[in-house]
Amino acid sequence: MLSTMRSKKSGIFGWIIIALLILGLGAFGFTDILTGGSASSVARVGKTDITVTEYRLAFENRVNAIQQQYGLRLDAQTAQAQGVDQQVLGELLRAAALKDEATRLGLSMPDQVVQRALLDTPGLGGTSGEFDAANYQFFLNQRGLNAQRFEQIIRDSETVALLGEVIADGAVLPPVAADALLSYLGEERSVNWVLVPAQPMTLDLAGDDALQAYLDENADQFRTPEQRAITYAYLTPQMLAADMDFDEEALRAEYERDIQEFQVPQRRIVDRLAFSDEAVAQTALESIESGQTTLGDLAVERGLQRGDISLGLISETQLARSARAAVFGPDATGIVGPVTTDLGPTLFSINAIIPASETAFEDARDDLRQRLALAEAEEIVISESLRVEELIAGGATLEQIAEESAYVLGTATVTQDQSGELPSEVIEEAFASDIGADRDQIEAGDLSFYAVRVDEVIAPALPPLADIRTDVADAWRADAARDAAMERAQEMQTALSDGLTLSTLAQREELELQTNEGLTRDAENGFLSPEATAALFEAEQGASMIFEDEAGAILLTLTDVTPYELEDENAQTLRDLFTDQTRVDVERDMIGYFANAIADERGIVVNQAVLDQIVQSLR
Repeated sequence: MLSTMRSKKSGIFGWIIIALLILGLGAFGFTDILTGGSASSVARVGKTDITVTEYRLAFENRVNAIQQQYGLRLDAQTAQAQGVDQQVLGELLRAAALKDEATRLGLSMPDQVVQRALLDTPGLGGTSGEFDAANYQFFLNQRGLNAQRFEQIIRDSETVALLGEVIADGAVLPPVAADALLSYLGEERSVNWVLVPAQPMTLDLAGDDALQAYLDENADQFRTPEQRAITYAYLTPQMLAADMDFDEEALRAEYERDIQEFQVPQRRIVDRLAFSDEAVAQTALESIESGQTTLGDLAVERGLQRGDISLGLISETQLARSARAAVFGPDATGIVGPVTTDLGPTLFSINAIIPASETAFEDARDDLRQRLALAEAEEIVISESLRVEELIAGGATLEQIAEESAYVLGTATVTQDQSGELPSEVIEEAFASDIGADRDQIEAGDLSFYAVRVDEVIAPALPPLADIRTDVADAWRADAARDAAMERAQEMQTALSDGLTLSTLAQREELELQTNEGLTRDAENGFLSPEATAALFEAEQGASMIFEDEAGAILLTLTDVTPYELEDENAQTLRDLFTDQTRVDVERDMIGYFANAIADERGIVVNQAVLDQIVQSLR
């Protein structure tokens, strides 16, 4: 729909559409979050509980949605670190608040609404499209639900959705709001401009007096950062492992202990879908073989995600005995079955075959030695770190620690933004300590322990000119060249006031005249900084302006101001889009404010420990 718009308009409203779409992803999604069955409560709003199952499924659904949207692998731990768990909890709490209010008001959807929603649920229809009791029972079994519980979920979901519609009814911004924003962002300006270049190498180098004055005026630019002279005692597993060796018997014992790692059987990536009876499974197989459908499509028709039927990468022993010959017998990928399993007649899709592999002992020797060495070294490091804790508690110096333990002594002078051999944790510890202060040792990485002492704080200092003459001279030249470019641009601007055109001036000064049309407030205008763009849109047509640039100075004239045409077809399209999207945002905000008010009035109880355990169990 928007592809018909002029290309120069496409950047104007991009941020609006993107922002609205992002906001739209935060909608409640009541149907997804009210799918639990456990009586265990992890949170409560008023008298309405959020069950363990509701939270678990909502969290899993959100993680799966993120993975599908961005095409990445997201584990539960990373999702929690990114705040996904709290976002899901917030949405569940708001939904529970609305459910609590619906219960208080005595609201409940009639059976006819529940029946219609049930019939509209994907995956419950048979081959003819009508409701199928067998598919319904399979659907419930897949989710660990019974019919009564699922139908109550539908009733609650529809009731809460209706309450939300009532709350948000009529929520819309006035049309003038859309027109004002479109006019503001859609206005275009055209300019002619020239770059007056800075030419530092054409300037004679200033004498010592001028450079010294420049250094004094720009002292912060040349002042050294604060430094800290530190002494540290440290120990890492790698330090100890480097000197360890093991005899042939120990290495072979380790090899045999982990033989499954070195002798990997053939594995296959497999999908599985069970059916109610043999005839249905055979019909599905024929449809797949004829190219009419796929196993994944059949799963989606049942209301499953494609990932729900994946067994992943498995070996033969990980598969039920009844299916091993069928799945691991063929030499090629494809559909096999139906196979009789505990789930009923089942079709399997062999998606990939990973050949068996074997690593000989001789090839694994170095890895085995390193593995044993690190394991033994880690035990030593843990023991030594505990011993050093006792030494520190007893007042031992770092020098004494190095003498009485396996720790090694080192010294360094560091700055706060330094990167190099020392871990960042050590730098942070150095700048968090006072001179000579007693501090606990820190762990920088896995089992790498450091005890740090600050010996001296070296304050920021301005080096003498003789030590940094080249840097000062380069900076002076660059600034002087830009100043000269600005002065030249100002002289040209005066000539413009006297009646000359920028085209004539550019030709006289041997500069390239450039033209840009259709500049907008929100677009990246390339040669203009955001500050310069803002100033340009405050100027009147015909004005001349000068902006400093890294390459010199920009002199421009504002040649044309084009108001946005609110009455054309493209404007109407964007106005409708903006109005529709903001209506969704305002409705969601109103529902959210209402739910938050209920929660504040009736109280929220959250068992964070249980919520954390649920996330931990998903890792």
